[in-house]
Amino acid sequence: MSRASALLQLQTLDLELDAHRVRLQSIEQELGADPAVQAAQRAVADGHGQLQTARIAVQSLEYEAQGLAAKLAEVSDRIYGGRVTNPKVLQDLQHENESLQRRRAALEEKQFEALITAETAEGRQEQLQLALDAAETASANAHGSLRLERDQHQLVMANLAGDREAVVAQISPADRETYERLRPAKKGRAVAVLDEGVCGACGVELSSALNQSARQSADLVLCRNCGRILCAS
Repeated sequence: MSRASALLQLQTLDLELDAHRVRLQSIEQELGADPAVQAAQRAVADGHGQLQTARIAVQSLEYEAQGLAAKLAEVSDRIYGGRVTNPKVLQDLQHENESLQRRRAALEEKQFEALITAETAEGRQEQLQLALDAAETASANAHGSLRLERDQHQLVMANLAGDREAVVAQISPADRETYERLRPAKKGRAVAVLDEGVCGACGVELSSALNQSARQSADLVLCRNCGRILCAS
């Protein structure tokens, strides 16, 4: 196999891979564009945010309750511990204790409300997740053929990738570099077939000298018009 022929074979595989990639991208867009699934995903994300906020509120109130309980214990110990005997100080401590008790009662009510809010958010989140699961299942059923086609494309691409590696192993690094450099600039077609003295890519008839060189030279020969690698048919 000539150097140009090996590059032509590589190009054939690359073009096939390109076609599969384009179709796979289209399939993925179709599979991910289901409005019902997208709406359910947004709802789950919003619900998760609300649940986290509710849980943080419960935790914050719990910390506050722990601090208040410690303060109450401290005041109670001073009142009943026998270390404080001054009546005025004991009266102030009793007033402080009553104030703390009122704060604790109000805080317990807040905690109860926060727990109800968190439980409601958890229940809503469970329902939203079930709705998302149902939407994804419905989408999967509706797009079953697309998923099957996606799997088939992926299988074919895996086989083509193996074939490509075998071809690349036969190409020198320098020739591959030339090919890879030309390919994006030539819309994926770095190699053109030479057919009866005419470049198969741009349609320009080559000089007899260039035609002969493309057929006989051991080096890569480029079309003087489009700059592609010429491969004699």
